[in-house]
Amino acid sequence: MSILFYCPWHNQNQWFIEIKKKFKNEKIFTLQDKPHLSKIKFAIIWNLPNNILKEMKNVKVLFSLGAGVDHILNLSNYRSQPIIRLKDKVMAERMANHVLSQLLFYQLNLNTYLNAQQRKKWIEDIEPILNQDITIGILGLGFLGSFTSSQLKKLGYNVIGFKYSKPIKNYSFPVLYNKNNLKKFLHNSNVVVNMLPSTQETKHMINKFFLRAMKKKSLLINVGRGSTLNEKDLTIHLKKNKQFYVSLDVFEKEPLLKSNPLWKMSNVIITPHIASITAIDTAVEYMYSKYCEYLKNGRIKNDINLVKGY
Repeated sequence: MSILFYCPWHNQNQWFIEIKKKFKNEKIFTLQDKPHLSKIKFAIIWNLPNNILKEMKNVKVLFSLGAGVDHILNLSNYRSQPIIRLKDKVMAERMANHVLSQLLFYQLNLNTYLNAQQRKKWIEDIEPILNQDITIGILGLGFLGSFTSSQLKKLGYNVIGFKYSKPIKNYSFPVLYNKNNLKKFLHNSNVVVNMLPSTQETKHMINKFFLRAMKKKSLLINVGRGSTLNEKDLTIHLKKNKQFYVSLDVFEKEPLLKSNPLWKMSNVIITPHIASITAIDTAVEYMYSKYCEYLKNGRIKNDINLVKGY
């Protein structure tokens, strides 16, 4: 089988080596090899150029190198081929750890102590809130959201979830759904973790109305997609509410411009899209298992609901 690998990341060579090692009986091409694109049957990709996909007229399955799939769905030449997104336990663990780290930084008042350290000031202790007294609202309950929720619940936090549509499975915590219940979800949450995908429906969902519905002293963690957050509305809200905190790992434009005012705000933590870094070996193992599934059955179920866009 002919497989195209396309990845613009700095560690693309590591990916290529691992893929060739695992798919050792197959022909793995990059664009530098100038393959006959019409003969490509499978593609392992991230941010593939639209014109390249157009030439891949016989591609059967598209493997996304991450959990996100909007980089494929947004291509005009995408023709509804099955997409396999990464559902890797290592990625899920890393996401849960990142969310917990930001939660603890807020819960234990570490930002206050850090600011005091920078001023060389010894301040009185501040009693932290107990886990049982914190309600964490998880916005989006896909693979990563569900795993993170379960980990936080095990630690004794109160967890509630929000979905756009009625849940089709049972959760071990309350789940609200329907836009009419969004305000209730926000009012009840001390911390909101956004893990929504990028769709037309979620674009700038976190805007001034969303932020005003949150508690005055609360934390917003955005590890979903940058397009879901209106950064101008957030900046205004942060200036007016000094006890409102945010942890941002994703942005509409990456890298974040140096001129962006969010860099200098004391109630903002910025990380460079690293909340759930893909583990190359386990990710390739997962893709190979799905590839073998296709070879065995001659077909594979699309991971994406094309109507919903995720």
